[in-house]
Amino acid sequence: MDRDRAANEGTNLNSQAQTDQTPASNSRAENPRAGNPRAENALNLPARDDQARTKSVYTLQWNRFRIVRSEEDDFTFRNRTGWTEADLAGSLVLDAGCGMGRYARIASRMGGRVVGVDISDAVSAARDLNTDRSITGFVKADLVRLPFREQTFDRIYSIGVLDHTPDPRRSFLALTGLLKPGGEIAIWIYRKERPIVERIIDIHRAISKRLPTRLLLAMSRLSAPVGGIKRRLSKSRLRPIQRLGVALHLLTIGVSMHPDPEVRVCDTFDWYAPKYMSRHTFEEVAEWCREAGLVAIDDRSKRGGHFHEGQGIGVNATAKRPG
Repeated sequence: MDRDRAANEGTNLNSQAQTDQTPASNSRAENPRAGNPRAENALNLPARDDQARTKSVYTLQWNRFRIVRSEEDDFTFRNRTGWTEADLAGSLVLDAGCGMGRYARIASRMGGRVVGVDISDAVSAARDLNTDRSITGFVKADLVRLPFREQTFDRIYSIGVLDHTPDPRRSFLALTGLLKPGGEIAIWIYRKERPIVERIIDIHRAISKRLPTRLLLAMSRLSAPVGGIKRRLSKSRLRPIQRLGVALHLLTIGVSMHPDPEVRVCDTFDWYAPKYMSRHTFEEVAEWCREAGLVAIDDRSKRGGHFHEGQGIGVNATAKRPG
């Protein structure tokens, strides 16, 4: 871990990486409100215990599932950021919500100097996965209480993370403040569905997010064959069979149809277990970008492209800080 270089880039990575604590005490000098409960309440920051389930879910998930699918991970990262080796070469890059570090691995391989952040002990898995990569560091921290100076990073990406935070807009705005002039951010979050589908999702998750995480993990494993059945039904050329697949999907809407059974279990758990899972529109995300003063707002969702059929459809946007 190149901690001296990270410090020179304006981060507080040294003390944070060593302690793996929430970064309020480390960032207090730059943000006098950090670590002050009254001031944080005035800023409408989420209470720290609101994230207890999030921490436990992702600690369990990413230390249990050390899933690396290099070809799929590479395709997904490039597809959802639009970045090339030329874009990342020598850039200081923030992986906001790094999980077990699979995309940090790709960004590093493409030439970026990557700092990964996660609120959970998934950072332990990320360190283990990336021992062979030149990663600047992994930090355990909340996205709205990050221990970095403003305008630190050349590029920031957050893939499937902001929608699992208490306030995705606030988390996004916190990240954009860390962009250097001319820097770019790329995000992917769940797309808002039709009202009837939204209602079904809410009903499912009203129950699932209250269940013990280890019970949900067992249920996710038991449901994996259902995902395989849905996948086969949806690919049928017979309309009645396809409709049966649609009906089964609505009944088991969070059960993944990934072709890899182990990834299917992981994705299903990821859908049902978190306390927070919001859905959004591109127009909503574009408004966040404008509020942050970003320009060149691009809807990458329109480009489509999936590594496999049944891969999640979301809102995928990039934007730049002027400069």
